[in-house]
Amino acid sequence: MTIDLPDFSWIQLSFVDVFGASHSMLLPADRFDVALAEGIPFDGSVLEGRARLIETDMRLRPDATTLVPLGDGIARVVCTVLGEDGEPWPGDPRTSLERVLDSVGELGEDYAAAAELEFYLLDYEGRPLDSGGYFGEAAGSGMETVRRAADRLGSFGVPIDSVHHEAGPGQYEIDIAQLSALRLADALVLAKQIVRQTAEEAGLHATFMPRPIPDEPGSGLHLQQRVGSHLVDADGRLTDEGSYFLAGQLAHARPLSALACPTVNSYKRLHSGPEAPGAVVWAHVNRSALLRLSNNIPGNATLEYRAADPSANPYLLLAGLLVAGAHGLGTGLELPPAVEEAADGFDPAASDSSRIEPLPRDLDEALRALLLDDVLVDAFDGQLISRLVDARRAEADDYRAQITPWEIERYLDEA
Repeated sequence: MTIDLPDFSWIQLSFVDVFGASHSMLLPADRFDVALAEGIPFDGSVLEGRARLIETDMRLRPDATTLVPLGDGIARVVCTVLGEDGEPWPGDPRTSLERVLDSVGELGEDYAAAAELEFYLLDYEGRPLDSGGYFGEAAGSGMETVRRAADRLGSFGVPIDSVHHEAGPGQYEIDIAQLSALRLADALVLAKQIVRQTAEEAGLHATFMPRPIPDEPGSGLHLQQRVGSHLVDADGRLTDEGSYFLAGQLAHARPLSALACPTVNSYKRLHSGPEAPGAVVWAHVNRSALLRLSNNIPGNATLEYRAADPSANPYLLLAGLLVAGAHGLGTGLELPPAVEEAADGFDPAASDSSRIEPLPRDLDEALRALLLDDVLVDAFDGQLISRLVDARRAEADDYRAQITPWEIERYLDEA
């Protein structure tokens, strides 16, 4: 395959590690055809993130359909990781999602989702950039930076629905329009990269940490899921297939948390307020529900998954949601009743329903739930799950060993 690249001197080969962190290497444009045909060698141990131990010979093969110009003679392309045998490596997160899409057949072909990506903009001293509120109109460098990042994403082929100020000071949201699962995962990786770069150019710091500021709202990654017209009818009501699909995602909600909320800090966002989910429930209007049948636009209802945060690896997250939904469809799982929001807010602890389970309270609990879920574990490469769980457990151990300012203030003179 030969591709004419007259305007580019360099090609940025982009890929993610098991945790979803973005990596890249630059390739002279005249070697792009070689990369497409054979792949380009690189040290695959970087795929293990901070847990990397020994060098592993692997190759990056570009997906030519993802090629976009970045400017200054550089183009970016998303890559698949190849193993030593020249075949896609099953431990590659992008390959994992591709294999899940193949395994679920028509469901994967019809599945699409939009994403609400939240983040904070901080000044050079780590303070929130502004004191704005939800959908605030205050103009300034924050909204200018977000708008510039959204414009760039649009020029790179990422469709943007809207941008706005979120509830926290210096907190913003970029809404990515509906895409197929693979294209959405690619777009989310690029969006985080572009937001960070645009913020840095403005002398700011963008953070996608789930909850970076005490006593302020956390940042989520809400996904508006659709599967063609199979899940919801023209009146916005769940079909039988939609009920099974939703029941599958509820049934696997606790182990899915390990993919949707993969850091220690993620669990300081969950259970933290009226719009952060804390229980395995679904609803129509309850905005603290894990899954919500959203019908804001008539004839365009979606199943909104609200647990994920921006630290999630989008390839593994979307793969997990598909596997869980497919399991519900394949087994005809019964959907429990909706739990709607009371006037004074939903409190799962006060509920007398034995069918309501809490989401994990910490990362260790989520990882244990994942390892006990054969449906999810069997959908991924064993080495990928092992690397992911071992490294995240190590992070949790490191966190438990820390002495926090709260402990010093609370116990230094009391003990």
